[in-house]
Amino acid sequence: MDKREVVFRIKRFNPGKDREPYYQEYTLSVPKGMTILEALQQIKDTQDPTLAFRAFCRSAICGSCAVKVNGFPKLACKTQVFSELDKFETDTLTIEPLDNMEVIRDLIVDWDTPLRRMEEMKPYLIPDPEVVPDSLEEESRVYPDELKRFDQFTDCILCTSCFSSCTAVQLDGGYGGPFQLARVYRFAVDPRDALKAERSKIGYAFDMWNCVRCNKCADVCPKHVSPVDGIMKLRGLSIEVDLKNNPGARHVMAFYKSLLESGMLNEVLLPLRTKGIRGVLENLPVGIKLILKGKAHSPVMKPITEHETLVKVMKAAMEVE
Repeated sequence: MDKREVVFRIKRFNPGKDREPYYQEYTLSVPKGMTILEALQQIKDTQDPTLAFRAFCRSAICGSCAVKVNGFPKLACKTQVFSELDKFETDTLTIEPLDNMEVIRDLIVDWDTPLRRMEEMKPYLIPDPEVVPDSLEEESRVYPDELKRFDQFTDCILCTSCFSSCTAVQLDGGYGGPFQLARVYRFAVDPRDALKAERSKIGYAFDMWNCVRCNKCADVCPKHVSPVDGIMKLRGLSIEVDLKNNPGARHVMAFYKSLLESGMLNEVLLPLRTKGIRGVLENLPVGIKLILKGKAHSPVMKPITEHETLVKVMKAAMEVE
C-alpha cells in the first residue's frame, strides 16, 4: 500500500490555559485514500487525546468538520491527504480553524455569530395563503422551471466556509454574510413564499451591496452553491422593488443606462450618475490625468452600429431572468 510520512502542523489554542495560539506538529504515516478527518482522528487516538476538532456525519453533509488546509477552507471528511500534498507539492499540511469566528478550542469555532445573523434574516418559508393550502391533505406544488431558480441554493450545508473567507464580513459588522444572503434569495424566488421580492429589503438592510464580488465564497464552497450568485440576483430584485437610493444600485443603473443610450459604457458620466457631484469631485484627479493623456472621451457618445440589436438582446435577457 502506498504510504507517505506527513507532517501535520496544527494550530492549537485552549482559551482556558493558553495566552496565544500556537502550532504543534505531528508526524503520521498516511496511506493513500486517508482523509484529513481520519488523520486528525488518528492523531487524537494515538498521539494527543487533547486535540479538539468537530465532526459528525463523515459524509460531507453536516458541514461540521470544516477547517483550513494550507489556508483554504475544506471539509475534512471529504478532503484526501494525498490530493492536498500533491496540490501544494509538500509533505507538510497546516491545519487551522476557520476565520471570522471566535475559536472555542483548537480547530473548533463558535458558529453562534453567523447562525444568529442568519436567524435575524428570516431564513424560512413564510407561506403565501394564495399558494399554500391550509389543509395538509393538499399539495403545494413547485414546478421544475420554478425550482430551477433556487434549487442551487438549497444545497448549502451551513459549513460556514464561505463566511470564513469573506472579506466583507471582516470589514463590515453589519454585513449579512454570503450563505445568509444567498438563503434570503432562495426564499425570495420560492413561489410559495409570501414575501417574495420584498425579501430583498432584508438583503438591503444587511448591506448586501457591500459584497465586492471577489468570488471567494464560490471558490471555497464544498457544494458548489456559489453564494455570490444569489447575492447578485438579490440585488436585482431590490432594484425591481425600487430600492435604488444607494451607490451600488445607482452604479448598476448607470451601466444599464449607458448601454441603452449608446451600447458602450460612458465612463465620464459614470461617477456623476453613481455618486452625483460628490462622485465627480472624488474622481476629478483621475479624470484630469485621463484628459491630459488623451484617454477621456466626450460625455456625449454616438450609438454603436448594432445598438438597436444590443438593446433588444438586453431586454430579452431581462425578461428571461
